[in-house]
Amino acid sequence: MPPALRPMLLGLVLLASPGCATVALNAALRAAHPGPAWDGEVRVASEPGGARCAVLRGDRMVAEVPATPGSVRLDRSHAVLDVRCAAEGHLAASERLRPRDDPAVFRMAPNGIIGATATVISVASARTMRYPGEVTVALPPARFATEAAREQWFAARRETVLARRAADIALAEERCRAEPGQGCDPSLMVMREEQAQDLAALDALRGQATIALVLVAAE
Repeated sequence: MPPALRPMLLGLVLLASPGCATVALNAALRAAHPGPAWDGEVRVASEPGGARCAVLRGDRMVAEVPATPGSVRLDRSHAVLDVRCAAEGHLAASERLRPRDDPAVFRMAPNGIIGATATVISVASARTMRYPGEVTVALPPARFATEAAREQWFAARRETVLARRAADIALAEERCRAEPGQGCDPSLMVMREEQAQDLAALDALRGQATIALVLVAAE
């Protein structure tokens, strides 16, 4: 074998090994997402400020903020949590905390038995999942001065809900159009479903908000 080929073959062997695949995977993730791994802290805010908020997992409260803004510490999990807030003169409202992948967490490449086993354990334990670092819950007034004021408030919130995923949905739709024979990006269906859930919750709140009665003095 020519001496010049030996370093090249050695490099190919190293890249094919699980250890090098793991190094390459984590280096790529860190390059694409340079931020640090999530530390468990979530900042909770509200509009208006000063609301009492609870983080719920189903019917169980896992954290509480007596008056916003404040912070809570959460464990990594696959569970969808609800941040529910209440304030005097406003309807109680909530925002969902949906777990997502934390690319800053070290992980084994799913190569070979060791890598595949480590991947299964990470998925089962939610070791690589995280919650958003902040959430803001907007509470509508319990009573609006006019119907126009109510419609304006909820229209603005609807735009906020749509804007939250607009760029990601547009990118996923573009991938679907570019590769029609490959099937659509699975995440597109998930994002659309989450958006539909958030809009349905907003519509339910709108149905609870009332209009102030205006009394006209008799002549």
